[in-house]
Amino acid sequence: MFLLRGRGHWAAASLGRRLPLRRLRSDSAAPCTPHFDVVVIGGGHAGTEAAAAAARCGSRTLLLTHRVDTIGQMSCNPSFGGIGKGHLMREVDALDGLCSRICDQSGIHYKVLNRRKGPAVWGLRAQIDRKLYKQNMQKEILSTPLLTVQKGAVEDLVLAEPEPGYPGKSRVRGVVLAGRPTAMLLDSHQPPSGCDCP
Repeated sequence: MFLLRGRGHWAAASLGRRLPLRRLRSDSAAPCTPHFDVVVIGGGHAGTEAAAAAARCGSRTLLLTHRVDTIGQMSCNPSFGGIGKGHLMREVDALDGLCSRICDQSGIHYKVLNRRKGPAVWGLRAQIDRKLYKQNMQKEILSTPLLTVQKGAVEDLVLAEPEPGYPGKSRVRGVVLAGRPTAMLLDSHQPPSGCDCP
């Protein structure tokens, strides 16, 4: 049994059956929705790294973003690395992250900062071709096994009942997308009974 938070009230539903969501507009039989182990909301730099990492670990992952064509879009400063961020880039690279690999594919100019000082304060900075970075990131994300990218906006969260002794803490069991009659559920490797999902 878990709870669905929505517009000022809570509705109970059970995992494994279709959700009796009275607050949604559609009364027709809901189509089957695939189940995912991980749902990442937002396709920015952190979201793409999180989704790719979850998929690399063997989790069926859904990346929800408002616009698929903006995945990999860089900010106004098209550079990675430097004195402070260079350490972060090396840590992401050590964990097989995407941004360092995509920077290697999309870099147009590399420079070692603080070269006049000692090696302890040197920092490698890469200037990146914005269009090439975006293109390479989208190609990498869209070809990652176990990773599904979908356009959508999350309207609500499906929360589990709080554990005894922890009244304010709940696990997220799924998400409700705007304009969809059913919830996308987590933590279930079997589709709901009666569904012919692939």
